[in-house]
Amino acid sequence: MMEIEVADDGDSLPNTTTKCVNIAPSGRREHQQQEVEETKQGDQQLSADFTHPDMDGGWAFAILLSMFCSFFINSGLLSTAGVYHVQMLEYFGKDRSHTSWMGSLLNAFFLLTGPVCSYFLHRWGPQNAMRIGSIVMTAGLYVSAFTPSLEIMFFTYGIILACGMNFVYTGQISTLNLYFHKYQNVATAVSMVGIGMGTFLVNMWTEFNIANYGWRNSLIWNAGLSLQLCVFGSLVYPLHWPCAISGAPEDGPSASRSASSHALQSHSTSISTMKMSAEASYACSFISLPETLIESTRKVFTDVCFWLISVAFLFAVLSTSSVLIIYKDFMKSRGLGEHYTLMLIGFGIGDVSGRLSMGFIHTSSMFNPVWSYSTTLFLTGLVLMCHVLVWSVPSMYILGAFFGMVYGAQNVLIAITPVKLFGKERLVVVFGYLLFFGGIGALVGAPIAGAIVDRSGSYDGVLGLALASLLLAGGLMMLCALKDAANTRTDPH
Repeated sequence: MMEIEVADDGDSLPNTTTKCVNIAPSGRREHQQQEVEETKQGDQQLSADFTHPDMDGGWAFAILLSMFCSFFINSGLLSTAGVYHVQMLEYFGKDRSHTSWMGSLLNAFFLLTGPVCSYFLHRWGPQNAMRIGSIVMTAGLYVSAFTPSLEIMFFTYGIILACGMNFVYTGQISTLNLYFHKYQNVATAVSMVGIGMGTFLVNMWTEFNIANYGWRNSLIWNAGLSLQLCVFGSLVYPLHWPCAISGAPEDGPSASRSASSHALQSHSTSISTMKMSAEASYACSFISLPETLIESTRKVFTDVCFWLISVAFLFAVLSTSSVLIIYKDFMKSRGLGEHYTLMLIGFGIGDVSGRLSMGFIHTSSMFNPVWSYSTTLFLTGLVLMCHVLVWSVPSMYILGAFFGMVYGAQNVLIAITPVKLFGKERLVVVFGYLLFFGGIGALVGAPIAGAIVDRSGSYDGVLGLALASLLLAGGLMMLCALKDAANTRTDPH
């Protein structure tokens, strides 16, 4: 027998129970399993009364404003790909299929680098992810302003800029998941309103700069705008939790060390593990070792729902990206190009209303985000197919607003649905791989759309492709919802 004894000295945490544990080498595994079970029971017991003061309150309000501004800039710049697509067609004189690779690569690498960002977040946290992403974005936009060829633009604008955007975007979603628990759905929806506002305001800003300074100088202006993301990312202070008895500080942005110590005084801990709430466990995941990420990935990959939602997201992104890249070009083909910027206002208003409605609706347990996402995919396909009727300014405004509404709803639901299916603690891993699958759809969507238009001379084929893709995606999400319901009945806990 091997005996381990820990003496209680003056440096011990208050009210911390120490004990003598007899561990036989052959019984080590049984002892560890017992500790795991005790920790799970402790999580359930403490989750109600051991909550960080900066979750759902305190500094979380500053985080909400910061993420709103970050979504405004990041997603606004992403949406300008359609504006620059028209500029590249006129400046370099290439066909649509070739030119569309610039926007396709941007949307693809914005998503494909998700797993890399997931690993980075586990190791260094969302604050550093947003800082680095901002700097990479600024470099990509600035260098793009001086590129002599479209092919170089594919790399500087389509890849470098996109990688920086992904670091910022993944950091934003993780930050909201970290700082909000009870009000996470509402916080996600409110902050993502910045996407809708950025879609038309940043586009208007870009159109104005192109008209007055040229497209190259407009990229420099946008580079300066992207650098502001470094400021907003710096506000994401890590939430320090007592992940282990190591003497690490427990204070967050507005929490004091004494408050955290007082919260611990009412709970006993063993020498090997600190019992903590589910929120604390998630916060600690940002400093987990790589093995934690590998184990989480293994568990996710064996879940049928993961593959259903991943393939569904692939086809959803394929459809919407193929339409958004050619959206302005499509309106010009109908003789409505001069009204495009004003139409974006209606798109943005619809986007904001779609995001807010989804966020507030899903604060109620009556609504299942998995079913909502499936329904929204079907509705998006219907709205896009109705674009064949766009021949007048009123029809453009109406369908543009509806497109913005269902598109905004989609973006909120894809952020909250993984939490319903896999839990908060696995969101970083799942979301990274979801973005990767979406990147595959974005990579092929725009070139296929451009090839269809070049060969047929019509945009109806692109709208048909979008409808088919969204119907398939919606069907896969229905299967995912049914599988999740079956799992819930089997294991209600």
